[in-house]
Amino acid sequence: MATVRRQLQLAVLCSALCLLVCVGVFGFTEGWEAAKAVFMGGSVILVPSVWLAKKVASAKGAQYATVVALVKFALCGLGFALLFVLKPEIHAFAVFTGAATVLLALPLATGLVQHLKW
Repeated sequence: MATVRRQLQLAVLCSALCLLVCVGVFGFTEGWEAAKAVFMGGSVILVPSVWLAKKVASAKGAQYATVVALVKFALCGLGFALLFVLKPEIHAFAVFTGAATVLLALPLATGLVQHLKW
């Protein structure tokens, strides 16, 4: 399990780095309010993904992987709902750009880490 845990941690770290690059690009091109929205959108996906990686890589986590994944999706949905209710003036395109960045980076980083056997 230690190898799987390490691979998942590296994949989440790579995804977080991709999100930070996207935040920087948005900050310089669209302004820092849009960059903040990109960060929030990516965080809504990234935080439950960190929780998922921690739970699945635990000793008993493999037994409950499907349930944990469903809870992750529910937490992501709740996060987006709360974000748009609490901040209705937020830049929606930037939020979804941050979320898409993390959603694309997670499986790509996971495959890369597993392929390179880090």
